[in-house]
Amino acid sequence: MGTSQSSKGPKNGNELVPPWADQTKNGTNQNLSGFRTLFGRFARNRDSVALKGALSRYARQVTGGSESANARLGNIIGAGGGLFELLNEGITNDSGMKPLVDLDSLKGLPCEDVIAKISHSLSDGSEDADKIQTAMNDALVEALNGKSTFDPSDITDDVIIETMICYLTDSIFLQITMDAGKAWNNAQNAKELQVAENSLHELISATVDNIMEPKLSKNIRSFSKADFIIIQKDVITEVWNEWKGYE
Repeated sequence: MGTSQSSKGPKNGNELVPPWADQTKNGTNQNLSGFRTLFGRFARNRDSVALKGALSRYARQVTGGSESANARLGNIIGAGGGLFELLNEGITNDSGMKPLVDLDSLKGLPCEDVIAKISHSLSDGSEDADKIQTAMNDALVEALNGKSTFDPSDITDDVIIETMICYLTDSIFLQITMDAGKAWNNAQNAKELQVAENSLHELISATVDNIMEPKLSKNIRSFSKADFIIIQKDVITEVWNEWKGYE
C-alpha cells in the first residue's frame, strides 16, 4: 500500500527539522558518541553505510533497545492512541472522560484550523508537546491533502492508516534528529543538510510503513485506543530489531 507519503520530503520546500529540534543539550548519554560520529559521516557524505551503522548504534546503545525506546517515547505513543481514537470514533476524551475533541463539532471549518485544534488538544500539557504537535500536524496535512474544508466523512480507513503511519514515522524522525544534535553540522551547506534530512526520513518511513501497514490494513476500525497503543509499541520493537541488525 505504501501509504506514508511524508517520505516525499519537506512540505512546501520547508526543512523537515523544526527550529525547536536543534537542542544540543539532548542526549548527554556517553553512548551517543559513536552514534553521532557515524551520523556526522552520513550528514557530510550521505553515506548510506554510515547511516545504517548509526541507526544500529542508536537502537542498541543510545536507546538501550526497544523496551527502553518504548518507555522513552511513551508520551508520543499515548498521544498517538488518542489521535487514533479520535479518527476512528469521532471523539476522544481526557483522563477524566471529558471530551477533548469531537470531529462533528469541527465540520465546515478550514482544515488548517481543524488540524491545529487536534494537534494542540492532544499534546497540551505533555513534556513532548512540540514533537507531538509537529508529527500530528504533518501527518494530518499529508492525509487530508487537497481538502480545504473539514468534513468528518473524509476520514476514511485509508486516511486513518496513512495518518497513523506518518505520525509514528515523524515522531521517530524527530527524536533521532534531536539526539543527533551537532552531528547535523557536518553537512556542508543547507542544501546538503536537506538532502540528508530527506534520506533519513525516507529510510524511517520505509521501515515503519513496511512493518505497520500490514497490521492495520485489514481491520483498522476494530481497534480500540488501548489496542493501538500496543500496535505502536510492537512496531517500534520491530523497527528497532531491524535496525539492530544493521552493520
